[in-house]
This record gives sequence, C-alpha cells and structure tokens, in this order.
Amino acid sequence: MKVGIVGCGAIGSFVARWLSKANGFELVSIFDIDREKALKLSKELKINAAKYIDDFLKNDMDVVVEAASQQAVFDYAEKVLISGKDLIVLSVGAFADEEFYDKIRDLAIKLRRRIYIPSGALAGIDAIRAVADYVEEVILVTRKNPSSFGVSEKGVIFEGNAKEAARLYPRNLNVASTLGIAVGFDKVKVVAIAEEVEENIHEIVAKGRFGEIRIIVKNRKMDDNPKTSYLAALSVIKTLENIKGSIVVG
Repeated sequence: MKVGIVGCGAIGSFVARWLSKANGFELVSIFDIDREKALKLSKELKINAAKYIDDFLKNDMDVVVEAASQQAVFDYAEKVLISGKDLIVLSVGAFADEEFYDKIRDLAIKLRRRIYIPSGALAGIDAIRAVADYVEEVILVTRKNPSSFGVSEKGVIFEGNAKEAARLYPRNLNVASTLGIAVGFDKVKVVAIAEEVEENIHEIVAKGRFGEIRIIVKNRKMDDNPKTSYLAALSVIKTLENIKGSIVVG
C-alpha cells in the first residue's frame, strides 16, 4: 500500500518512521507547510518532501494521512479526494463544521473514495458506534495539564457541546468530534479540566436504552507534543493495517 502524509509533527513523524520499516507499505511522499519540518524528516528517512500540496498529490498513492491541523483538512481534503486517493483524518474537529462535513462526505460518495477516522486518543468507539441509535447522552470529561491547554490556572476551562469544544480547542479536543460523528453532535457534552496530571485523561459515559458504557483512558503524552497522546498515533497505524488487512476486528 502506497501512503502519503500531510503534517510532519509528532504524529506524522511517528507514522512516517513506522511506515519506513513496515512490510507491505511504502511511504511515497510527505508534505508540511513548515518546510523545515518536512525537510528534516525527509533527510532522516530519505523520502520525498513535496514543496507544494499539488506536487504532493501528483504522486501515486493509495491513501493520504492527514496529521496536520483542522485548517489542513479544510484546505486539502477536497483536493485529496479529487486526486483519486482515500483519506485518513486525524484533525476530525474540522468535521464539526456541518456544511463542510456534508460537502466532503457527498464528494467522497460521488468519487467512490473512502474517508477513515481513527479512534485517536479514545477507546471504545466501536462499542459506542454500535449503540449509536440508542444513545441518549454522551459525556466526555478530558483532563490535561494546564500547559497542554495553554493556560496557567487549574480548573474547568470549558463546558459545552462537542462542536464548540472542537472549534475552541482544535489541538486538544478533536476527540469530541470523533464522538460527535459516532453518535451525533447534539448528544455529546464536553467538560475540559486543567489539572496537574501526568497523562492526558479522557472519561466517557454513554447512556441510553442499551444500558451504560463507561470508559477511562489514561494516555501517555508524546515527547514531541504534550497535547497529543501516543494512542492517537498508534490508532493511525492500526487504521492503515485495517485498510490493508483481510480480516478486521471492530
């Protein structure tokens, strides 16, 4: 499977290094608007670093991994699909924009392309999706170190709906959008708390006619970016393996 990566930060670099050694995968090209990041990773892995997104998309690739930002999804998702490639989206908060989400979904259907959303820093998304039609409410409580949220004081820094959470904290609360897409944004309530914690902690409670699901995930932060969890990077790798695999669990 031929893969390209947009975004050469913590997750993009992690996935790129894995792809460079994985059997059955070929990392074809990388791209980042921060040219220095792209060139540094390109030199390390001896891989092409495209200077412009259009040049990047001219490469023969089966799937593009977006590991950059919500703005990158807004700017490039349509181009990726039109170029004949599938897309893995990590900055899923972009899909909190309902009009944009509908546009990209309809385009993917029209072009017979696939958009994959990894579980990211969460666990149990498969179970929550399975009961989505029976869910009445989902509560997400996220706890991170104040520095990860970019604040100096401890306490509740956000309480509201998933769409607003993704908009206000695009690099910290993409998980809210993942839940929103899974069950419907109107059903997801989010509380973000700045605490002196070592891990990035997500607690999910889903309630409905099916019963109740409770999930707690304590994620180790990536060394290169304390806002990001290792689980998010690993979920991209598992998504790639699932796309390529013959048997997929969940």
